[in-house]
Amino acid sequence: MTPAPRLGLDTCEELLGKLRWEKDLLEKQWDSPYLAFNFAVTANHLFADWIKSVGNKTQRQRANRLPELAKKLFFAWRDVANASKHWSLDSNARKKQIVSSVSGPVIGDWYAYLIAGPVIYLEIEGARPSLPELVSVTLQCFEWILESTENEFPIELTRGLNSVFRSLSKE
Repeated sequence: MTPAPRLGLDTCEELLGKLRWEKDLLEKQWDSPYLAFNFAVTANHLFADWIKSVGNKTQRQRANRLPELAKKLFFAWRDVANASKHWSLDSNARKKQIVSSVSGPVIGDWYAYLIAGPVIYLEIEGARPSLPELVSVTLQCFEWILESTENEFPIELTRGLNSVFRSLSKE
């Protein structure tokens, strides 16, 4: 059998390293659709494909028992990655779609105003998290799934997800 033609990344931990590298680039340019595209695709495929294919038993179990808001996070990356890669979502993907819109870079919160400059926002079931917020909790989720020695999902990460997915109607 011919081996899969991958480009030098063979483990979940290596792909997580790529995702961290993409985050470092994004922190210098939150308004870049190129960098956001790369992060979305890598995050989606690390969760949807790599953990299932090459993750160890503990990593697969953790991915399967994520709390609902962490699952929502990865469903959002699925929507953005697939719509960005394929121009649109097919009918099956549209039935599962939770992201209703992606903004252009704007100053939409204090972090953007004071630190980041214009950032991209996603509309997700009544919430409007920024790209910096989503990137932060995404990396924290992957760190728990792939690297943590703790068995239980971190309470602080649950609080972070609650903040990211706070409803606009509650503000």
